[in-house]
Amino acid sequence: MKRHRIFLKILTALFSLCLLSCASTPEKKIDSMYVMVYDYASSELMNASVIIDGKEIGKTDIYGRLMYPCEKEKETTICVKKDGYESVETKAAIKPGTVLYFKMGSGSYYAERAEKFLDENNLPGALRMIDKALGIEDKKDWQYLRKIIIREKKK
Repeated sequence: MKRHRIFLKILTALFSLCLLSCASTPEKKIDSMYVMVYDYASSELMNASVIIDGKEIGKTDIYGRLMYPCEKEKETTICVKKDGYESVETKAAIKPGTVLYFKMGSGSYYAERAEKFLDENNLPGALRMIDKALGIEDKKDWQYLRKIIIREKKK
């Protein structure tokens, strides 16, 4: 019984010592702004170029994110580009802690929408979508789809 009390006292002393020796974690200072880039299917876009005021600041990671050091608030123009996708540009006031979300459509996305509109006999919508797709990438099958849409409009 006496050994059991001694063991509990030692254990209590060690536990108390551990609690007292723990230092509190300092509060993290937020000194960056964040950019998150997705496509219209809400998938992250890796390697999208992020451009601030005409200067590329980096590319997004595999999760579609980019962190950029930012010390004070400033008004800026931000552009996001990726091959095979439309470019997106906006003016924003950025400051530490700002999170900017961008959604970008691919040429394939717009070509698929054009086909859907064509199936629904929405020819103006189909033409608008296929022209957007061709503005991103000039593919022969999309040019062919455009000719079909125009032929259907003439009927």
